[in-house]
Amino acid sequence: MTLVIYDDLGYVIFQGEGGVHEPVGIPFLWVEIPLKKRVVSIDVSVTPHIPIYEDKALTMEEVNTKRIALVEEAMNAFMDML
Repeated sequence: MTLVIYDDLGYVIFQGEGGVHEPVGIPFLWVEIPLKKRVVSIDVSVTPHIPIYEDKALTMEEVNTKRIALVEEAMNAFMDML
């Protein structure tokens, strides 16, 4: 679980895992962040407040893996035409 501390407008101030302590007098949520997502803000217009997620950017390794797969796919298609 991740502790997300935010302000009254839903702006994320801090995210942390492990040995973090719940703040007193400051809004916070414990959230389970979905795989390949990140918390960008908290929707404070509803109760209980809910996290807003967006997709994480791909790592260079993931980008390169996709590029290699596309090149291999194109080469296989070309070889099938011969």
